[in-house]
Amino acid sequence: MRKRLADKLRKMPLGHVQKYRHGTLKKNFVESIEEMELILAHAIPEGISNLLTFFIVSITLWIVDWRMALFAMAVMPIGIIAFGMMFKDGMKRMGPYYRASEEMNENIVEYISGMEVIKVFNQTTSSYDKYRTSVSHYKETALEWYKVSWNYLSVYSVIFPSTLLFLLPAGTWFYVDGSLTTSQFVLSILLAMSLGIPLVRLVEFMPLFPNLQQKVQKIESLFAEPELVEGSLKNIPADCSVSYDGVSFAYEDKPVLHQVSFTASPRSITALVGESGAGKSTLAKLLVRFWDVSEGQIRIGDTDVRDFTFETLMNTVSYVSQDVFLFNTTIMENIRMGKPDASDEEVIAMAKLAQCHEFILETEKGYNTLVGDAGDKLSGGQRQRISIARAMIKNAPIVVLDEATSATDPENEDRIQAALNGLIQNKTLIVIAHRLSTIKEADQIILLEEGRIAAQGNHESLLSTSPAYRLMWEAHRDSLATDLHSEEGRHFHA
Repeated sequence: MRKRLADKLRKMPLGHVQKYRHGTLKKNFVESIEEMELILAHAIPEGISNLLTFFIVSITLWIVDWRMALFAMAVMPIGIIAFGMMFKDGMKRMGPYYRASEEMNENIVEYISGMEVIKVFNQTTSSYDKYRTSVSHYKETALEWYKVSWNYLSVYSVIFPSTLLFLLPAGTWFYVDGSLTTSQFVLSILLAMSLGIPLVRLVEFMPLFPNLQQKVQKIESLFAEPELVEGSLKNIPADCSVSYDGVSFAYEDKPVLHQVSFTASPRSITALVGESGAGKSTLAKLLVRFWDVSEGQIRIGDTDVRDFTFETLMNTVSYVSQDVFLFNTTIMENIRMGKPDASDEEVIAMAKLAQCHEFILETEKGYNTLVGDAGDKLSGGQRQRISIARAMIKNAPIVVLDEATSATDPENEDRIQAALNGLIQNKTLIVIAHRLSTIKEADQIILLEEGRIAAQGNHESLLSTSPAYRLMWEAHRDSLATDLHSEEGRHFHA
């Protein structure tokens, strides 16, 4: 089931995966599936065996003496009423209990994952309060449910095994008046004593089935999510131009892109610029099918990207995100993920082109150094350059750079820019930039405003025809001047 769930996440659009918080996914993958195994492996076989035991003993007791069977079972309605009331109350409390559990899991994951940010910004008190509140809420919800259930549990746990309560005095009376033989009396007592334990065990399993239903609903809701339909074309096209034709897209009914059309020619640089939220990254992610367009087409050459197999599309496009993720393995293996059959020599050659060979040699074990969880043993600029090396070794004809230098310092930015220059030779390059100086030489610049193309052309033409672009350029120059003065001031004081 875990394998199937992992495969399902791989086939889902990334946007649908991201709407699930980490705590929820972790609970489904680990706890929900584990508890389903417990129910299926134990509740069903043990429940059936206890049920059969109860029925066989009951039938035998009825055959021995129907009166003794009635007196043995006379206590059961009391226990059944107590169990029914507990079950009815539990069905009402189950939903809030699981919501409190999910909220606690999510806040625990968030608290631990964001520990560095929490400490840096001195948010330990507020963040800990959120974590503590969710744990306290879960505890209170669980204890409130338990406290009510304990009363009912005490009643039926005592009553069900007490089958001799009415049988013993009634059997004694029947034995004295001669209507019950000694062997029947003794056998009835033994059978009656065998009724209570399987019945208690049976009712203990009963609440597990609505519990199972809750788990199934959570997991089935994931399995019911839509999947991206894979195409059948396996050949990388000779024409690696990228065309957006009337592309519109919405996140859960919230429009993001509106009728966007442009073409990125082979061996050219197309830059996407605009304010945050204008739709730049969405255009890039639609190309690699993190989602599918709502309207229009995205084509590589003359072929819709939806017609390619996932493997072919991924071999055609290298996507370098601003959100770099490295796996907790060696630097060598992280770079090799771009081309699993690459030799060590190829990896080292690409690391040199990506300007990261020198710092790799300075690490503890060189290329065999473990990078830590999500690459946390390396700096942001180092992680970025390794991700570029990973994209370079893939050698795809189309390269998408999604603000690849946005989180780096000027020194690392120069190195990353040099690495990118080695990556983009003879490629179709689509670059999303927040620093306009890095895309001055682009063949075409597309200015996006609220999901629409506001202006299109090269740097010089946009300066003369687009007031919005000219304003962005002036603001960028002013920020560069401010950074320069700040740097000079630091050197002066030093």
